[in-house]
Amino acid sequence: MAAINLPRPPLPFPGVRLNWWIVWGVAVLGIGGTLPVLQNSATTSRGFEIRDLQAEQAQLRTDISLLEGDVARLTSLERVERRANELGMVQSAEAPLFVTVDTPGPSPARIPSEYLPSPEATSLVADPWWRAVLSWLSIGD
Repeated sequence: MAAINLPRPPLPFPGVRLNWWIVWGVAVLGIGGTLPVLQNSATTSRGFEIRDLQAEQAQLRTDISLLEGDVARLTSLERVERRANELGMVQSAEAPLFVTVDTPGPSPARIPSEYLPSPEATSLVADPWWRAVLSWLSIGD
């Protein structure tokens, strides 16, 4: 393979040598000067994103409170009674009718946790070895 040696282009200022330490120093200072600007820009962008997310969160909270109001209105006793009358249901003066179901319920029970029996507290501390020896000898407790 043959190499063609082309002449180097002359520097813009004849007689001036290029000092690479100065070039690297200028490059480092230039990069160091742009880093705070980039950091400030990223922080500003993040601030706008946070503000948008907070506005969305406020809107969702408003929607939730409106839905809670709808649920409270729809489950009021007067509304349920009025709707039952519209459907033709009437209160019976007779004795109530109780229905028993012989089929077992689902396992595990789908009951809210406050109605389930609380689990028994178990001690994580083991009995000392000497209690086992004393109980084996029938001397202790």
